Amino acid sequence: MKEQVLVSQLSECFPEHSFHSNKVSVLHKGRFANAIVYRYKDDSFDFVIKDFQHSPWFVRRTFARLFIGQEYKALERLNGMSGVSDQFHRLSNISIAYSFIEGTPLRTLKKQNKKLPKSFFHQLEHRVSEMHRRGLVHLDLRNLGNILVGEDGQPYIIDYQSAITFSRFPNWLKRIMRGADLSGVYKAWLTGCEQPMTEYKKEFLMNYNQLRKRWIFRGYPMHRAYLWLCGIASQLPGADLFRNMTDKF
Repeated sequence: MKEQVLVSQLSECFPEHSFHSNKVSVLHKGRFANAIVYRYKDDSFDFVIKDFQHSPWFVRRTFARLFIGQEYKALERLNGMSGVSDQFHRLSNISIAYSFIEGTPLRTLKKQNKKLPKSFFHQLEHRVSEMHRRGLVHLDLRNLGNILVGEDGQPYIIDYQSAITFSRFPNWLKRIMRGADLSGVYKAWLTGCEQPMTEYKKEFLMNYNQLRKRWIFRGYPMHRAYLWLCGIASQLPGADLFRNMTDKF
């Protein structure tokens, strides 16, 4: 039983605590190459768990390890930053647990036509800037399900599976990557704020949207995947050759 495996893995991380499989619930049923997202909650712990046990063996041996590794490294880099899960544990090569954040996704608020104060989006922008100062891009903030309004009214960012470090990238790609994150912030701001957004931010969003339309990898998933693969390639053996090639564009 998959839940029992997860409970065993949690017990290895916290041997002093008794974990029980009946405390595990499914938040999202992933299929094939997508993780199943669980929640473990008892009186002492409240974790989100991403797990690829259900995936075919070749996914478990390749993409699953890569995705889990990327998310763990991202959380490690952001450790101590406000708006990010404050506990994270790599349970295995294909599973990760991190503290559950109680909140409402902006996607849900948008469907309900609910608005937030400008201060929320200023704080979100500052947190994304802090993430960039730490050398990381999220690459999936245009998905408003990845931005939460916490119980304290503050912004929280989740799901770092696509996040990568960007310090070694060519400058043109760094700008596009950081722009992808900021365009997600401004997209949320434009549709979800009680007050209008400044003209500068509107212009930034409009210009980035135009760039996406002209981009050969059309559609945000393809665009994000291309940037993500560029980042991975830049960190593999032969990365110097890769950077020399991309610097010419």
